[in-house]
Amino acid sequence: MSIVELVACYVVLAVLLLSLNLTSLWRWGVKAAAIILTTVFFGVSYQSVNDLMGWPTTQKLPARFNLVASLISEPDKKTHDPGGIYLWAEDLGPNNVPSGRPRSYQLSYSDALARAVSSAQEKRNRGTDVMGRLYDNDPPDREGHKGDIKMGEIRQNNQENAATDTVPFMDDGARLGFEELPPVLLPDKGPL
Repeated sequence: MSIVELVACYVVLAVLLLSLNLTSLWRWGVKAAAIILTTVFFGVSYQSVNDLMGWPTTQKLPARFNLVASLISEPDKKTHDPGGIYLWAEDLGPNNVPSGRPRSYQLSYSDALARAVSSAQEKRNRGTDVMGRLYDNDPPDREGHKGDIKMGEIRQNNQENAATDTVPFMDDGARLGFEELPPVLLPDKGPL
């Protein structure tokens, strides 16, 4: 949701609250429906604010993306923290042009994914642009490593909450691969 939708939610709330006062002659059924609608808009505005705060999303990664940065939080058995892998990524267009609007994504921790993300981040640190890709099957460089993949729902620790999406991305990155970002495809300029 964007800031425009958030403002629209508050405008609707203001109009409802101004029009439904104690001296209105509306039937109680109309007033009750307006109260329910107002309650729904409180939930929508909360979700909008949560998205604006910058929490990582658990939505599915784009099919192809430019890896901007990553953070690996390893599981801690002492505190029962399940860990997580955080990617800051820009969606890539058909001509390999990044969208320019990076988004933070949260994936559940697995050893294989942590190794792949760590390797990709090392390439980024050396100055190489890295493209992430979701494959239909296992990525070519990770065939046969299914043993360390742990599928499951992302659990939150007690201090931070990821944006609550309606359909969380349940894949832990078993189909995620990284490679060097291909060059931008420029359109033909034609004869001068």
